[in-house]
Amino acid sequence: MVVNDGRYVYCILEAAKIQNLGNIGLFDNDVYTIIHKDIEAVISKAPFKQMNPDADNIIAHQRVVEASRNIGTTLPIRFGIMFKSDDGVKKLLIKSYKEFKSKINKLGGKDEFGLKILIDKPDMRKLELLIQDSSDEIKKLKKEITTSGKGATYFLKMRMDEAIKNETFRKIDQLSGEIHHELSKIADESCLLKADLEQILLNAAYLINKNDRERFNLKLEKLEERYKKHGLIFHRSGPWAPYSFCGRENI
Repeated sequence: MVVNDGRYVYCILEAAKIQNLGNIGLFDNDVYTIIHKDIEAVISKAPFKQMNPDADNIIAHQRVVEASRNIGTTLPIRFGIMFKSDDGVKKLLIKSYKEFKSKINKLGGKDEFGLKILIDKPDMRKLELLIQDSSDEIKKLKKEITTSGKGATYFLKMRMDEAIKNETFRKIDQLSGEIHHELSKIADESCLLKADLEQILLNAAYLINKNDRERFNLKLEKLEERYKKHGLIFHRSGPWAPYSFCGRENI
C-alpha cells in the first residue's frame, strides 16, 4: 500500500478555478490543483521521499503535464519535486507568483518542438570518403604516403587519419550549424541540448508560436530533403510543453 504523506508537483498552470484531473498521477492517484490568484499548482498525493525516475513514473509525470496543457498555458516542473503538505505548495505559489506569471505570459500560445539529427556508421563512412576526395590536405598526405619509406609512411598515415577525423567533425559541425540556424530563424527561442550518443550530431529544442507551426514544419521538411544526400537522419518530436524554456531552476 502506498502511503500518501507528501505532495508531488507536476507543473504550474494558468487558470482561475480549482481543477480535478482525475486519477492520472503517480501511483494512479487523483490529480488536483492548489490555486493562488490566477495560477495554480497541479499536484497529487505521493510518498514523501525521493521519487524513482523509472519509466512508469516519468510517463505519469508527462501524462499530467500534457493533460494540464489542455486546460491552459503550462510550466512543467522538473521531475521529483515534493512538498510535505498543500500548505507548502501554496507558499511556493505565493513566493514565486511574479516569476511564474511572467513565464506564463511569455510562453502562452507556444509549444516546444525537438529535433535530433543522427548519422549511422555506413553514412559516416561515406561522408569521410567525400571529405577525402575534397580535402587538399588529405590529398597531399596520400601523395606523400605513396612516395615515402616504411617508417615515414606509418607516421604519415597517422597524420592522415587525424586529418580525416578533424575534417569530418568540422563538416558535421557545419551541417548541423546550418540546420540549427535556419530553424532558429522561425523559432521565438532555440537551445542546444546535451547529446548522449556519438551518432547524434544535433540535439536541439525550438519554441514555436502556434501561428508559425506550419511554417516550421515546412522548413523542417525542406531541410530534411536537402541534407539527406549527406546521410543525415532527422528525428523530430512535439509539440510538447516548453520543458527547455521555462527556467525551472528556482524549484
